[in-house]
Parts: sequence; C-alpha cells; structure tokens
Amino acid sequence: MPADSISRRDVLLTGVAAGVAFTAPRLLAADIKITEPPPRDGKPFRIAHLTDMHVTEKHNAQAGFAAALKSIAQFDRPPQILITGGDHIMDALVTTRERAVEQWDMYGKILADNTKLKTYPCIGNHDVWGWSAKDDYSAAKDFGKPIALERLGLKERYYSFDAGGWHFVMLDNIAMRDRGYYGAFDDAQQQWLEADLAKNLAGERLPVCVVTHIPLCGVSPYFFAKGGENGESFYRAPDNLMHHNVKPLLRQLAQNNVKLCISGHTHLVDRVDYLGISFVCDGAVCGNWWGGPYQDFQEGYGVFDLYPSGAFDHRYVDYGWKSVKEA
Repeated sequence: MPADSISRRDVLLTGVAAGVAFTAPRLLAADIKITEPPPRDGKPFRIAHLTDMHVTEKHNAQAGFAAALKSIAQFDRPPQILITGGDHIMDALVTTRERAVEQWDMYGKILADNTKLKTYPCIGNHDVWGWSAKDDYSAAKDFGKPIALERLGLKERYYSFDAGGWHFVMLDNIAMRDRGYYGAFDDAQQQWLEADLAKNLAGERLPVCVVTHIPLCGVSPYFFAKGGENGESFYRAPDNLMHHNVKPLLRQLAQNNVKLCISGHTHLVDRVDYLGISFVCDGAVCGNWWGGPYQDFQEGYGVFDLYPSGAFDHRYVDYGWKSVKEA
C-alpha cells in the first residue's frame, strides 16, 4: 500500500496563522501585522520526523521501530531526509552505563537495517546517561550526553545544515537541574544560535526550521497537568515539558526568518502558530511507550513538505502498529 494512503487515522491539524514584522530589537505592539501566508510555489522538499522511539527489547519495540522505518519507503514520493527528534532509546537517565549501551546497540542496528536515508538527530532527555540514576555516576568521563553523541554520530550537541532550500537548526534543549532535566539552552549554545541565524539572514536568507526535543511552544504540554479534568480552572505547563522562559527566544526566532519549529517529547500532536512561526509537536513512534495509543494519539510520525517560499504541509502518519499489550 502506498504510504500516501497509509494514514487510515491521520491527524489533520489546523491553526490560526499570524505574522510579525520586526523593525526594532524589542517586540512592540505597533510592530505586529497580519501577513498573508507564503505561497506553495515550487517543488516541495519532503522530510520525515520520527521522535520518541524508546527502543528496548520489551513489548516488541524493536519490531515496531523497524515497521515505522519501513513504512517511510512506501510513500509514492518518499522523504528525502530523516530527522530523529530524541528519546531514541527507552531510557538512559536512571540506568547503568552497560544498560544504556545495550539499548543504543539495539537502536543502531534497527536504524542501519531498515533505512538508508541520511539521518539528522537531536538529543532527548532519555538519551542522557545517569543524570537521575540511584548511583552517582557524575565522575565518569562519559556521564551525561557523550554516549548519545557517539552513538548518534554527532560531533556537537547542536548544529545546522542546508537542504531543500531550507536552513535546519538542530538544537539541544535538555538541561540539567537537581539530578533531572528541564528545557533550556546553555550560554554557549545561545551564542552559537544567534551567530548561526545571523549568518543565514545575511547570506541566502533561507526559511529556517528549528528542531528541538522539548517543545518551544505548544498546547500538548498542558494536557499533563492535574488540573482541568478535576474541575480546576487552569492548566500549568512545567519547564520539563515546555522550554523555560521561552518568550525572549521566540521573539529572536521570529526576527530571523524562522518559519517552522518541530519537537516531540509529549507523545501528543499539536500545532500552534505564533509570531509568524508554526510550532508542530509530533506524536511518538512508540505511542504509549509501546503500550498502544497515548491519550488520543496512535503510534506515528510526522511528514513535512517544505516549500522554498517558507510554506509547508504537515501530516501525522499512523503507520498501523498494534502493540502486544493490545493483542
């Protein structure tokens, strides 16, 4: 079956678009203007975004990840690159080094055996070794992110590349706090980001796609709150579900031709349009950690068609997986 028709339960997402024109370093009310969306001219560049694979030997997870990768090739027009959005393995945060390496061995073999696409990964919280482990591994030389970087083939935690008439910026917003994590950039990454965006703006001025694991802006983080369903009148999104103090960053991105921000982490699907930027959070390849759908979303991944103008189309694809827990 062509995977353009694979989506028997595709999630169609819509949003209200708003654009911003910036003429000063600070965002002022007078600067906000409603703009027309860019045209869908030219041939689109197709990418697949697979996130939250959580590979393990349990729950038939390895076969599930392999099935997701194989389904990509069934499209009439297959994606040209693969972006993996973090949480590649079930968990390294609380494990021994040996257990983390076992999971990375599984992940690497499945990826190599089931796709030849050029892959661009970013780091997720569960890819990080030992931060929340019962034993203190902080003195180990590869404590934290070095194992993930090595296994993902990354020289740096953050990087950028050009493809299909777009500039892609792959960021690491997994920051450590109190033996846990939250969404933030360190000073060095923030400085690098400013320089990278400025270089693109002064050069070809390509539309920019930013990829993080933890959402920069979204609706789905609020659906982890204990409020709402129990009668409370508010929701609250902690900064381990949405990027910490993100508003200044969003202003910066809007000033630098960023058109699209992609994330994962919540295992839910949403889209928010804000300051002329579309923020798309894709659901998890593993769904409910290989236990079936999570809340209202099936196991799946995102497919994006990116146009040179900065326009894009997004579809969330249910690749038809049925978990062993559902059987």
